[in-house]
Amino acid sequence: MNTESFSKGLVEIISSSDESAKVELEFLQVLQALNSNSDALDVFRNFGIPAELKIEAISKIFSKRVTSMTLDLVTLTISQGFADNLNEIEQLVSNFIAEKRGAALAKVVSAVSLDSTTQNSLKKALKTKLGRNVELSLKIDPDVIGGIKVSIGERTFDSLLSSKFSEIQTVLEGR
Repeated sequence: MNTESFSKGLVEIISSSDESAKVELEFLQVLQALNSNSDALDVFRNFGIPAELKIEAISKIFSKRVTSMTLDLVTLTISQGFADNLNEIEQLVSNFIAEKRGAALAKVVSAVSLDSTTQNSLKKALKTKLGRNVELSLKIDPDVIGGIKVSIGERTFDSLLSSKFSEIQTVLEGR
């Protein structure tokens, strides 16, 4: 089974849950946490470590923090050998869930947290541009000097200062 099919299956399971909103949020947060920890990724990607030990570790780390459904989905993902694909699964699941709700998923990177007014303004502007509802996936990147970057599918709207500086540097080097 490929990553895309597996992710679609996860979305169907999440959607069928009585606590789908909570499971969706928790599942994506767990994947984000695992993706951001290179030591954890190394352990879960290591084929020399039996799947049972990986599942035991996941259970110890998350069992008191997430619903049993979320824990089952994470252990299923790891036990089926998708530890190498956690980032891709996170993205695919986010996209499929947004699509299921008839929306596009906009991945937003900024230096600081966006307040609800800014988020709503951004959603409204993107809806006007795209002609459909938009859900935001927010990421704060401390390396960002300022500005914002929004990616929706293949389209990217980049107003990060670092990108502008890079453009200026390219122009200056070309002279």
